Amino acid sequence: MKRSLAIVVATAGIAHAEPDLVLHHEPPPTHLRMRPRTAQQPAPPSAPLSVVPIVTPPPALPITPTDYADLAVRDVKQPVSFSLNLGYQVEATSFTNKPTLGGAMPNDDAFARLRSYGFGEGFLSTRGVGATPLATYFALRFQVAAQLGNVNVASDTDPARSRPPPIASWFDRSGTELRTGWGEVKDFLPERFGLEGLRIRAGDMFVYGPWVMHLDGFLSAYESKLLKLQIYGGVRALDYTRRQTNDRANIFGTSARIDLRGLKTPVPIALGIEQLYVSANPGSGAPQSEDRQYEVDWRPKQDFALIGKLRQLDGKTANDSLEFRGRYRQVSNLVVDLVHRTGEDWRWDPSFGRVDDTLLTARPYLDLGPVLPQLVASVRGGTLIAENLDLFAKAAVASDLTPKDQQRSSYNASYVELGGALQVRLRRQIAFDASILSRQTKLATPTLIDDVHTGIPNNDPFQCAVAVPGSTPACQGLPDAGTIGESGFTEVGGALRMSLGARKLSAVVEIYGRKTRYAQLYSAMDPNQASDLRGGGRFTVEAWVNQRVRLYAAYDLSSRFEFQPEITGYKSLRLIMSGTY
Repeated sequence: MKRSLAIVVATAGIAHAEPDLVLHHEPPPTHLRMRPRTAQQPAPPSAPLSVVPIVTPPPALPITPTDYADLAVRDVKQPVSFSLNLGYQVEATSFTNKPTLGGAMPNDDAFARLRSYGFGEGFLSTRGVGATPLATYFALRFQVAAQLGNVNVASDTDPARSRPPPIASWFDRSGTELRTGWGEVKDFLPERFGLEGLRIRAGDMFVYGPWVMHLDGFLSAYESKLLKLQIYGGVRALDYTRRQTNDRANIFGTSARIDLRGLKTPVPIALGIEQLYVSANPGSGAPQSEDRQYEVDWRPKQDFALIGKLRQLDGKTANDSLEFRGRYRQVSNLVVDLVHRTGEDWRWDPSFGRVDDTLLTARPYLDLGPVLPQLVASVRGGTLIAENLDLFAKAAVASDLTPKDQQRSSYNASYVELGGALQVRLRRQIAFDASILSRQTKLATPTLIDDVHTGIPNNDPFQCAVAVPGSTPACQGLPDAGTIGESGFTEVGGALRMSLGARKLSAVVEIYGRKTRYAQLYSAMDPNQASDLRGGGRFTVEAWVNQRVRLYAAYDLSSRFEFQPEITGYKSLRLIMSGTY
């Protein structure tokens, strides 16, 4: 009897015990995919408290490669990645059987009317091949072109012969070059040293400092949330010619940046300093210079930034700027720039700033005139309306600060610029673009030159503009550099875009037109002829064969040039096939 009573009491205690419904541990997730939407089912009736139902989770859906193929360009976990671009370019023009502005009839020796060449680019990157902390990157470019009759490739290496501008003959030469190739090690020190952000790179690379420099050398950097340090050095790489020489400029630079937002109590200020040294290597055309740049970055809010920079050249202020960036409700952006350049700034870049002793530098072919002080202010803003209308506007004002006792240059003239653009998207597959930009330049008023009464006294051709045999030597000097050039331009453009989705098929049709007005220098010139009107268009199509192979084609066409009546314009066709593996 006592044994039966004990069994009944125990059974009653179990029946009246409260179930434990508290989750004492969190089960690990089985997958990260969202379940498909299903029809809402009525809630099942609640079970008695004495019964704890056991719910079996649904099986995890398998993730196939097609689920993320549209989003990933390549798998970064792969130790080797390779990309190859192969292309073919054809460019052509033709004669119009009209004389040039000088009255001469062009012939086949003047220039080549047809040019074609094949080109290719290869990119290779590795991660952890050979050693776990080692990463490499190589970019190779090659070109196959037929030598044209009036282009002498040997003139690029023969200093005794005249050289055409490198930009004009680059695509008439065959060759292979390594654009970039470097090896880098990171995270190679034990964790106890606290230098997880240290990396060392060596090879052919681009370095960002006071100026973007292409060099053959080394770079060592340390990066953390609070501090970023960098030191680099080497010799300047040759970007304008394939001619190799040992007289290249030596480069050495350092930079440091401290971001106080990385403190435990964040302060919205970042401070930076950068230094760049260029040596006076004989024959390189590079003077010895020291460039230093200071930066203050203040971002009190996520959508507000104020950035100030000051760059010095050999201890003198060369360039200073102030930039404001603002954003409103994620769809409206505003950028205000104020840039002041002084007469102490470099002419082209840090290595070819003031001395120009060789024909391999950029200045003989892109002569921008003397360095003169200038102040430029610009405002750019854009917004999105109803998720299918993008608006953009721009305004800029430049002021020539050249002293009155110094000769002015048309490259430094004051101007006012206004522009705007819009894009309208229809049904997500079609978009229409339109843009307009106009600039009015304030040039010095020129003194018109009379072609008839101009002669050359003392047989000095540099003192007069035009010589007329038998005329009275009443010479008038060459026009002032501040009176020649563009007095303004207006350009418009439009585009129609079609896209069937990312990495599928897209096509773009673009058209443009531009009217340029020039200063009138000669009294015999018709004012209506002191302008140039040209236009053109481009058609591009891009198709993805699969997620790794892309086909691209572009056709360009321009109208006849007003100042080159002997030719009809310019046409080109470019075909490219790209593969990523």
